Amino acid sequence: MASGGAGAVWRERIRRYERSGLTVTRFCEQEGVSAPSFYQWRKRLAARSAPSFQQPAFQQLTLATGGGVMAIELAGGARMELPAENLPLVRAVVAELLQAERLRSQGEA
Repeated sequence: MASGGAGAVWRERIRRYERSGLTVTRFCEQEGVSAPSFYQWRKRLAARSAPSFQQPAFQQLTLATGGGVMAIELAGGARMELPAENLPLVRAVVAELLQAERLRSQGEA
């Protein structure tokens, strides 16, 4: 388990990333940290703050700047990048993820 100091530093770093509009790769280059460390810390901190009774199918839907890409990051760490201008495709993917989450949660009930 990480120390509170490192966790606090990474919490603030992740907040800066969320406000930055940058891709993870570009943000990490600017911060001087590795992308794998970023993903590991984000997952670790999300696990600490998420309710233990339910893990969402996807954690975050972000619009990455530059290149018009919509990035969907899944709970397991997988990442899908879709063309942001193809809204029907983005909507269909999100609808499928929500449906899968509903089915999963019904199976746990």
